[in-house]
Amino acid sequence: MNETKGPIEDGNWPTKLQARVVEPGPHPRVQGFDVHGDLGVHYRFTDIVLLALTSDLDEKAGAALDTAMAFACPIDVADAPSHAAVVARLCGSRTSGIVAVAATTVAEQSRALIDEHEMLLPRLAIGSLNGMAAKFAARSETERESVASLRRALGAFVSRVPSLGYDLRLDTAIIAVLFACGLRTRDKLELAFTLARLPIACAEAFAAPVGAFGGYPMNTPTFDYEVKS
Repeated sequence: MNETKGPIEDGNWPTKLQARVVEPGPHPRVQGFDVHGDLGVHYRFTDIVLLALTSDLDEKAGAALDTAMAFACPIDVADAPSHAAVVARLCGSRTSGIVAVAATTVAEQSRALIDEHEMLLPRLAIGSLNGMAAKFAARSETERESVASLRRALGAFVSRVPSLGYDLRLDTAIIAVLFACGLRTRDKLELAFTLARLPIACAEAFAAPVGAFGGYPMNTPTFDYEVKS
């Protein structure tokens, strides 16, 4: 029988993966910067995240990213990622399973959030939300106060986020800050929200006792069932 070959078998393929961000070895580098001798000693983790994603080591942007991710991180047990992670914990899942459930759900939540804001991204590039600001306006006075706290926490960096001059809801304001930090594509924005919220969802799960279904709300609404012919 003749061996059948095709374009994959006959192709001239490379034998090694190409490293584009991390140079491996005893002294690994991220975007050319020594991790053990420089980044890990002198910089925050968020600086390294920003460097990996943008090729730019901007300490002011790294500090602003710290602030934005802190404001983005709180998701409570009523949010799908934390709830799903808690259920996985109650069912006795191993840590890897809990983290996988939380990561998948947080990533989907982040995707939906950026989907909602996708039309706004070109406006953020020019710093003007005219005609769109009302759609993303703060939904309560409490939310306005949170956005005001974000502005204050950013300090001088706020001048690099002109969109914060509008009356924005909190998640929109956070996206504007992330954009100003250099995270200007939807994949990077989704990653930022996922990184911010994943530890919180996992922490909520780890705080729940394994198998403690007695504390889980099992009551469901009453349904009326109808038989249709």
